[in-house]
Amino acid sequence: MRVCIVYSSRTGNTRAVGEYLSGRLALPLYSVENAPHSGYDALVLGFWAWRGGPDEAMRAFMETLHGQSVFFFGTMAAFPDSPHAGRCARLAEALLESRGCRVLGHFFCQGRLDPQVLERSTHPRTPERMARLNEAARHPNAQDFRLAEESVRRALLRLRQAA
Repeated sequence: MRVCIVYSSRTGNTRAVGEYLSGRLALPLYSVENAPHSGYDALVLGFWAWRGGPDEAMRAFMETLHGQSVFFFGTMAAFPDSPHAGRCARLAEALLESRGCRVLGHFFCQGRLDPQVLERSTHPRTPERMARLNEAARHPNAQDFRLAEESVRRALLRLRQAA
């Protein structure tokens, strides 16, 4: 089965997860700007969360897909089990499914927020928010990488078993 990883990254968080997965799973890795649109049985897509879903570059790429099997992962300053992460997952799934794609699963982890985004943010800088952003700055870490790998391995195993 031919599988590749396609990622979009602003701060390097998503690229780091993609590079780890590529190395551990021996899968080709492409930035979204150079991504192939055919020739693969499944895609592993990585994006940074923006406005409640995939960033613009990844969203545009997803809109070009038709009927592929897709696993997606994302990085965000929010906690991966937060309502925000849930909304991001639902939006990405809906977009992919509207293109006839089969969603194999997903994974989210925290990642540092671009300082320019923080400067422009209109959200209040509460102690809770700043603590969450400080925690996000320590991610992705080794545990995030391992959890991402396990999630992708499980999804691809299910896909191979179904074939």
